[in-house]
Amino acid sequence: MKKINNLIIKGKINIMKNQFNSKMILALSLIAFYSCTTDDFLEKPPLNELSTEVSYASKSDAEAAVGAIYGMPAQMNQHYYKWQHTFFSDMRADNTHSGFVASIINVELGQPNAADIEPIEYPWSQNYSYIAAANTVIDNIPGIEDPKFTDAEKNVIMGQAYFLRGYYYFHLARLYGGVPLTLSTTDTEILKARSTQEAVFAQVESDLLLAESLLPKEYSDNFLTRSRATKGGSQAMLAKLYAETGDYTKSAEYSGKVISSGVYDLLPTFDHLWDGDHEYNRESIFEMVHVPGTDIATYVGAQVLPPGDYSQYDGNKSGFNSWEVPYHRFNTMKTDLVAAFKEMGDTVREESTIFYVPYELATQPNFGYLEGEPIGHTWKMGRTGEIFDKHNVILIRLADIILLRAEALNQIGQTGEAVTLLNQVRARVNLAPTTASSSSEVALAILKERRLELVVENNRFWDLKRYYNDDAKLTQHINGQTDSAGNSFGVQTTVGKVFIPIPQSELDVNPNLTQNPGY
Repeated sequence: MKKINNLIIKGKINIMKNQFNSKMILALSLIAFYSCTTDDFLEKPPLNELSTEVSYASKSDAEAAVGAIYGMPAQMNQHYYKWQHTFFSDMRADNTHSGFVASIINVELGQPNAADIEPIEYPWSQNYSYIAAANTVIDNIPGIEDPKFTDAEKNVIMGQAYFLRGYYYFHLARLYGGVPLTLSTTDTEILKARSTQEAVFAQVESDLLLAESLLPKEYSDNFLTRSRATKGGSQAMLAKLYAETGDYTKSAEYSGKVISSGVYDLLPTFDHLWDGDHEYNRESIFEMVHVPGTDIATYVGAQVLPPGDYSQYDGNKSGFNSWEVPYHRFNTMKTDLVAAFKEMGDTVREESTIFYVPYELATQPNFGYLEGEPIGHTWKMGRTGEIFDKHNVILIRLADIILLRAEALNQIGQTGEAVTLLNQVRARVNLAPTTASSSSEVALAILKERRLELVVENNRFWDLKRYYNDDAKLTQHINGQTDSAGNSFGVQTTVGKVFIPIPQSELDVNPNLTQNPGY
């Protein structure tokens, strides 16, 4: 694992000095996905053909700038929203296993080392890069004087920038707790102290409410509606924010707005969400676009799928992983998760989520599995195994919001309506209506449903946190994990480690930052 050296520290100092300004140069070198339809996009030249002296003089400048923000996390050298978010949700909870790399297995075991660059550093540095780009748009677009750029069009672009800034600060605050807040490129305070988590969440709320007021329900075509920020996307994120902060009345309200909008529906076939042939579908609220054979692509399948012809492992799967590097893949499924699918009788989601490999054919080491036990790999996230894969990453979808509304309604005493929503999701995968009836039974049923519906979709850790509503009980659950023979994994997380550590590289350059407890 990489160690901090003088070059890294020097680079981090430069990042801190320019954190909320110069990253727009990077952003403008990316492809502006969202100022065009899919076909138009493929014909667009890279924005790095433009001058790096950005002037923000026209409507096209504004469209390029906001489009570039969407493109940043889809770049091949970006990691967090492609798949690393699963480290801190599913892997840090009870769904998946890490690979053998030391600092990554430390995340799973509740012992992340704050000095490690990977993977702790990525969610911090990458989210702040995207926030920097959003700040640049928010600062510069109102001043554009272009007769072809109407106020209504400006509002839509501003709404997208507010949505994106709120979206990224939300994830920072969930992961780290309080983080520095910078809301303008003109802010001269470079080395900021951490704001409280409450203050960051308040800013997220403000940004998302502004976005909701400025954004349309739908764009001119379906591609844009599913891949750009929308009113429904803002409402979905507000529903998540209010659930996170315990305001279940508002969470129920905003999730209800999404469901009743008429823009979104559950896909009849669960597997169509993941097969790569049904992207921009009506269940998708917000997804990250990838284009095959380009640097705007995903390598997730190469990281999680076993090498070789898939048919040698699982008769129900087809395809070929061209990346033959022999190492233990990340995000193999814990045997407890496999057992949960089988206990539920949920063959539909199991077959769409898990790829089984015979123990003797799997690359070692197989942490968490007993000899002879079929090893469950992640089948859900990009199925070709190509390095430059086309599979989009769905960041928000309707089933998540339906189950979130069910959770919120149950919390505020409307358990009957919660059960109706829960059964709607179950019916899609051919499961009988739940037998749960009391509030506590329904809460547990929703937790179990969210687990199987949303594997590796950046939810599990926070679902458990809300369910237990007590960090001591949460850590007890996480530390109690065992393999199928009852052997402990040795997880040793603590109440103080509900948040991940601030990267040591950030602490080295900013004396005003403080570390989270336990690191």
